[in-house]
Amino acid sequence: MSQSNWHMLPKPNDKVVKQLVSQLNISQLSAMIVAQKGYDSPEAAFQYLKPSMSTLHDPMALHDMAATIERLQEAAFGGEKIVVYGDYDMDGVTSTAIMVEALEVLGADVTAYIPNRFSDGYGPNVAAYQKLIADGAQLIVTVDNGVSGNEAVEYAMAQGIDVIITDHHELPATLPKAFAIVHPRHPEGNYPFGDLSGAGVAFKVAQALLSDGQTATDISELPTELLDLVALGELADMVSLTDENRVLVALGLQQINQAPRPGLSAILKNAGQKDNEPVISETVGFKIAPRINAVGRLGDADLSLKLLMSQDPEEAATLASEVEALNAQRQEIVEEVLGAAKQAALSEKYQQDKVVIVAGDSWHQGILGIVASRLVDILHKPVIVLSLVDGIYKGSGRTFGDFDLYQLMNDYRHLYATFGGHKSALGLAITPDNLKKLIEQIRSQNDQIIVKPEPIDVNLVLPPEAMTTEIYHDLQMMEPFGTDNPQPVFALKSPSVVSAVTMGNAKQHIKLKLQNNVEVLGFNHPDWLPVVAQPNGHAMVGTLGLNYFRGKKTLQLLLLDVDLPVQKDDNEEHKRFFATLYKFIYHNQTLNFAENLDKIAKQFNISKKDLNIMVQVFIELDFVTVHDGFVKINPNAAQKSLTTSTTYQKYLAGR
Repeated sequence: MSQSNWHMLPKPNDKVVKQLVSQLNISQLSAMIVAQKGYDSPEAAFQYLKPSMSTLHDPMALHDMAATIERLQEAAFGGEKIVVYGDYDMDGVTSTAIMVEALEVLGADVTAYIPNRFSDGYGPNVAAYQKLIADGAQLIVTVDNGVSGNEAVEYAMAQGIDVIITDHHELPATLPKAFAIVHPRHPEGNYPFGDLSGAGVAFKVAQALLSDGQTATDISELPTELLDLVALGELADMVSLTDENRVLVALGLQQINQAPRPGLSAILKNAGQKDNEPVISETVGFKIAPRINAVGRLGDADLSLKLLMSQDPEEAATLASEVEALNAQRQEIVEEVLGAAKQAALSEKYQQDKVVIVAGDSWHQGILGIVASRLVDILHKPVIVLSLVDGIYKGSGRTFGDFDLYQLMNDYRHLYATFGGHKSALGLAITPDNLKKLIEQIRSQNDQIIVKPEPIDVNLVLPPEAMTTEIYHDLQMMEPFGTDNPQPVFALKSPSVVSAVTMGNAKQHIKLKLQNNVEVLGFNHPDWLPVVAQPNGHAMVGTLGLNYFRGKKTLQLLLLDVDLPVQKDDNEEHKRFFATLYKFIYHNQTLNFAENLDKIAKQFNISKKDLNIMVQVFIELDFVTVHDGFVKINPNAAQKSLTTSTTYQKYLAGR
C-alpha cells in the first residue's frame, strides 16, 4: 500500500491543546490526540480519560427489564430449575458465566447449556429445547442469542416454559413471542445506548437482579465480581468502546489486573504473560480471546465456561492446559485449510471476482472465519469460505475495507438455508446448487461492486528519537482501546534502520531495529519482505507497544503499513530459473506434477518445497492453473513482474 491511503488527521487547535495540558496535567502529545478524538474541552477530556460511574445507565431502562427481574426472582426463590442458554464464542461464554453466577448469588437452581457449534448450531434450537424441557427445565434464559429463535421459543412457550431473551444481535422483522426480551435496541424500548455486547446485556440484568432494581450510585453497589467477564466479552465482540461500554471495560480490566480469576491467571501464564506485564485490551484480543474461542471452534465450549468459573487454581491450571492444547490444534488446522483455500482463491477461476467465494470439502467448520480473514489480508477483497459437510455448504465471510458485505449478500437471502451477520462479518449455509447460482449472480454484479481499502488515520508524524517508553505510558491513559477508540497511529518518515530480519516458520513476519533501539514489527505481510533486503528509505505507520522479555521492556512500533516503491525485478538469475520451469510446464501439460514431484525436483536440482513455491508463484500471477495434479498454462495471462507475487518475495527473502 502507499501513502495515498494514509489520512493525516487535522492538527488540533493550539489553544485547545494548551488548555488540556494545563488543566488536566497531561503531555502535549496526549492532549493533541485526545483533542483529535473529539474531546476538545477539559470536561469532556476528563470524562474520557477517567471513566466513571456517572456514565452508566439505569438497567431498569432496558425493555422488559422489570418483568425479567420479577420472573427471575420468582424462579430463584421458588426453586424452579433455570437453564441459561448461551453461545460458544467468548461473548457467549462470558455472558453465560455472568448470568449463572448472578443467579447463584440468589440461591437459584441454575445450570448452563452452551450449544455445540456443529450439532446444535447458533442460537435457540428446537431439539435442544425439547431435551432441556424433558430434563426438567422450568425457565430458559438466553444470553448473547435468542432474537432469531422464533421457532424454538414458540415451542417452549407452548409447553408452558417461559423464555427470557437477553441479546444484542440484529433484530429480525418479527421478534419471538417470548416472556420477555431484553435488548438495548428493542423497537419498543428507549435505552440510551444501543451497542452493549451479550456480556454487557447480561451484566445489566445481573445488576438489576442483585440490586432489586435500585440505581447504583457507587461502584460498591455494582456486582464488581462480574466486571472482568464483561470486559472480556465486550472486547472480544468488538463493540463500541464509548459511552458506558468504556466504563464497564475499564473497570473490568482494572479488576483483572488487581485480582484475576484463577482461570484467567492460568490462561495468561500459558500465553507467556509476564508477572509485571499489565493486562490491556490488546492482551484480551491476542492472548485470551483466541484461546477461549478455540474451544468452541473445535468442540464443546463447556470447557471454557468451567475454566472461567473455576475458583480452584489447581483445577484451573488443568483446564487451561486443555484449552492451550486445543488452541495449538486450532492453529494447525487453520494453516492446513488456509493452504488449500489460498491455492484455490489465487487460481485463474477467481481472478476477476470482486467478492471471492471459495469452497472445499470437509474443511473444519470451526475455523473458516479465521481463514476468510487471512485470505482478505492476502487478496484485499471480501472473502467467503465454505465447507461441504453432509450435503450442504456452511461457512463464514469477512469484508475488506469499508465494504458492506452483509448488505450485498442479504440480497440473495432466498438462496440460503441459514444466514446472519453484520457489515463486516457473516455466516451462511447453502446447498451446492444454490451456491452455483449465488456465485453466478454475484459475478454478474462485478461492475457494480466497488471495494476500496479503508484509509489509515494517522495522528502525527513522530521523529524516531521522540519514541520513548514515557510516551507509551502517557498514551495508556486512553485505554481501553478498540472499536471507536483506536490506538494512536504514528508515521515515521524514512527512519534509520540498523538491522532487519524475517521471522516465522514461513518467514512471513519482519523485524527491524532502529538506531534508538526501538523495534519495528510487521506480522503476516509477506509483501513487506523487500524492506528486509532494503531496510532504509521507507515511510511507515504503526501503533506503539511495549514488549516484556526477561525483565526488560522494549518499545515497539507495530506496523500497519509500509510505503514500498514499485519494485523492478532485476534478479536475472532467478528470472531465468523461473523462465526455465515455465518452459518445462508449457511442454509438459499432460504430465501429472503431483505424481512426479520428486522426479521434476531432481531434474531441476531443487527441493520439492522450492518447486512447490515456484508453481505457487505462477498460480498467484495467473500464469498457470492446477487441477487434479496437472499444471496448465494460461494462454491469456497478462504480463507481470515476478516481484508482484507475495510468494516470490518470501522466496527471495529465504535465499
